[in-house]
Amino acid sequence: MTEAAARPVVASSAAVRRADQLATKRATWQVFRTSPSGRVIVPVVAVAVCVRFVVAEWGRGDVAVVAAVAVLTGPVEWFIHRFLLHAPADAWTSRRLGTGAGHREHHVDPPELQWLLLRGIDAAVFLVLLGVVTLVWAPVLTLTIGGGVWPSVITAYAVTAAGLGHYEWTHLLVHTRYRPRTRFYARLARNHRRHHYRNEWYWLGVTSNLGDRVLRTYPATAGAVPLSGTARTLGQQPD
Repeated sequence: MTEAAARPVVASSAAVRRADQLATKRATWQVFRTSPSGRVIVPVVAVAVCVRFVVAEWGRGDVAVVAAVAVLTGPVEWFIHRFLLHAPADAWTSRRLGTGAGHREHHVDPPELQWLLLRGIDAAVFLVLLGVVTLVWAPVLTLTIGGGVWPSVITAYAVTAAGLGHYEWTHLLVHTRYRPRTRFYARLARNHRRHHYRNEWYWLGVTSNLGDRVLRTYPATAGAVPLSGTARTLGQQPD
């Protein structure tokens, strides 16, 4: 067998419809980069980072906002996942915002790319909302800690937007056939698979499990919680 014949055939990113068609980080990155959400998030993060380096004026306010984003990521993911994405079909958020419909489809068939990644418009809306929220909290924190307000605000937004990109990338990666080699990503992948195939009310974090640990949805072992019969259909949590 020749070297060319032995090399695995990899479908182009345009032909990939399911995450379980992907087996390498390189192929996964190509799909993410050319996905609707990737085409929105990657340029925004690149511009925000470039603007931040042009502005310069680094200070302790930058350290403070980066630390705040790192700490808040897990709890924010938890609340969005629990109360928006897992909201009942008749909930106000589901009826008015449609936040849970695509996520329910995602649980039915987790590797299907149509429901796994955000739509481009959804990614754009998230980035705008994150910008508005950043304008509220980052100046307050910076004025409390000290340092340049606007440079720190730009830092906060760049890190937050990058966090959204990291969420999309991680969510895609853990549904592929690739198995992460680092302990951090291996743990995230294992926990997310448990969320889909063990019990949908636990392991709600995707890029951080801090929210799960604080809010007691991080079992010591997988066997510590029952095997749910509604993990694929997002049935309602029992009273």
